[in-house]
Amino acid sequence: MEKIANNYGALPNHFYPIKKLQNYIHMGVVREYRKGDSIVLPGELIDRIIYVLSGKLSISFLNEDGRKKIMFYADPYTFSDRLFPVDPCSVHVVSVEKSTVCFFSKEQLSEIFQMDKEMILEFITSYSSKCSYFMRETHEMAVYSPSARVLRLLYDLCINQGKLVDGVYQIDVKLSQKSISEMTGIHYVTVCKLFGYLRKANILHKTTNKITVFDLQGLKNLIE
Repeated sequence: MEKIANNYGALPNHFYPIKKLQNYIHMGVVREYRKGDSIVLPGELIDRIIYVLSGKLSISFLNEDGRKKIMFYADPYTFSDRLFPVDPCSVHVVSVEKSTVCFFSKEQLSEIFQMDKEMILEFITSYSSKCSYFMRETHEMAVYSPSARVLRLLYDLCINQGKLVDGVYQIDVKLSQKSISEMTGIHYVTVCKLFGYLRKANILHKTTNKITVFDLQGLKNLIE
């Protein structure tokens, strides 16, 4: 069994890869998508899981005001669950890059589980990992202000991916302010203003491909 992902960084790209499921793709429906294609539109009910064979998907929720929050990415051997849809459904599944996926219905999964009972535990483990992640997300939104959530994301990126060079931390990451807005569910204007403040306070500076943190303790103090 694969190890559950417990260090998500900015956003998880898998929870619990189920590699064995690729042995049963002949029982599902395989489709290919180009970069940017919508696989599931908001409000669309498909009653399937979407198992990623190659490429990457983004799974987003749309707020009532139309703003998008990316919840997670799905890499190969993980899946997006549209098996038990909730009405109204505001989930948008998009192919971030050229991707191949397999759709499995409830009936097809039931048949797979009967043939391979270990697959049931695989799915339970994956669902448990996702539940833990969304519980943490709920905690973040309940406890921290919008600005603090962005600051925490930047702090986590620095701790997990930053490299100390000449007394400053450099994070080599291509992450736009629009992407940060979508990841945190915080208005784009708020994100822009926050980065402007951090630059003027000489705490960090962001370019297209890099974030340089001059004052990690100052960043932490702002969160607290």
